[in-house]
Amino acid sequence: MKSPDQEQIKQLSLFRDLAPQQWSLVYPLLNRVRVIEAEQLICEGDRAHSFYIILNGHFMIHYKDGSAVSLNQKGDIIGWSSVVTPFQYTANVTALTDGELLCIGGAEFLELIQTDPVLGTKLLEKINESIHSRPHIGLTS
Repeated sequence: MKSPDQEQIKQLSLFRDLAPQQWSLVYPLLNRVRVIEAEQLICEGDRAHSFYIILNGHFMIHYKDGSAVSLNQKGDIIGWSSVVTPFQYTANVTALTDGELLCIGGAEFLELIQTDPVLGTKLLEKINESIHSRPHIGLTS
């Protein structure tokens, strides 16, 4: 039997359209991460090793040029640079409040989407939709 928590996660826009067998491949890759206010989650220029999905909390993505955008919606994605070349974060991300995220290792995610191209296409399309729906124009972490 699936836990209520797993069912709530499965309803996030990134995962909502997955078939049961696809979900069974993705779910084991998800790790919960708790962050505290003012914690730096991502540093611009660092090797992009993971991406995150917001469960709760407020996060600021800030750039060298001084521009910034905040994300606080359940399901928002942070750190998508871990799944696109050159695998380097393009912004800094700081927690504005305590929060909780799901973390997916970029290498594990890439292996999954290379192993199952149908699943990979579905997930990458959802990530692309999420990125392009942001209020900030341009690349975001």
